Amino acid sequence: MGKVRIVLVALCLWAGSPAGLANEGGGGGEDGGAEYLPLEAVLVNLAGKRHYLRADIQLLVESKEDADKIKVHMPLIRHTLIMLFSNRDPAEIAAVAEREKLRQSALEQITASLEQVGADHGLEDLFFTDFMVQ
Repeated sequence: MGKVRIVLVALCLWAGSPAGLANEGGGGGEDGGAEYLPLEAVLVNLAGKRHYLRADIQLLVESKEDADKIKVHMPLIRHTLIMLFSNRDPAEIAAVAEREKLRQSALEQITASLEQVGADHGLEDLFFTDFMVQ
């Protein structure tokens, strides 16, 4: 009986997690609500010898329709992020406040890039879901 209870608790916790909500990226679903759109991990070289940044990122969009429009421009989004993150000083992005500035800058630059192709509607926010500097 104890094992069954543990499995049920684990399933409940998993179902409420971002992984459990993932249906191509989020908790949006059929009701047309907000949806998370995961990007492929971004890996770039940082300044100095053998330093790199790996970031997992998810975009918050207003609806599934907006997510579908933005998905078409993933190469543009990845390019924008790679250019923004590359060759930064590892010490510069070690502090949480600096990471927040980088997150805001990434959102602004992606929005600007999507504006150029007419696909900026619906993008609400950007989140780092994993951020590793080595």
